Amino acid sequence: MQNFPNGVKTCISQKPRDLIDSLPETKVITCLINMPESTPRRKLTAILAADVVGFSKMMGENEERTLRNLKVCRTLTDESIVAHHGRVFGSAGDSIIAEFGSPVDAIVASVEFQKNLRDRNNEVDPEDQMQFRVGLNMGDVIVEGDNLYGDGVNVAARLEPLAEPGGILVSGKFYDEVRRKLDLGFVNKGSQE
Repeated sequence: MQNFPNGVKTCISQKPRDLIDSLPETKVITCLINMPESTPRRKLTAILAADVVGFSKMMGENEERTLRNLKVCRTLTDESIVAHHGRVFGSAGDSIIAEFGSPVDAIVASVEFQKNLRDRNNEVDPEDQMQFRVGLNMGDVIVEGDNLYGDGVNVAARLEPLAEPGGILVSGKFYDEVRRKLDLGFVNKGSQE
């Protein structure tokens, strides 16, 4: 700690609370906290997690047909995501992880691509049909390069397998953001773990 004129003290400390607690209330304190050189950047964002229902079984039955159908379906999902200002930042096999600056955009994109997939399924043979489950969450994430990490992503990924085939399951926080902004029906599924 360094003393300056007029009773101003400057400190560099890992524990600024200890310094603050030891000073009289009338003193002005300027405190610089030692932080790692590169702290992670964080942001609040809407996260979409989607997955094909029964994908492993389909691959076991006919890999080429399943991959061909997945590519067609991913064109539908990705077009809706991009059209509604989203960005796919993760994909492995049949899964999709995307971010949106707005939960309204995220749910509109999800409803749109689920409808487009349903329409497609009505026009193709049963063995070419694919249904997706979607989980949506609003949360704080850590940004590292083009990827996102944290509970905001994890909650969306945990909601996705709980959604009905062809359905969308949203977190309570997400619902609070969109419930009065869209003419959509919601069914309360209760607490999920």
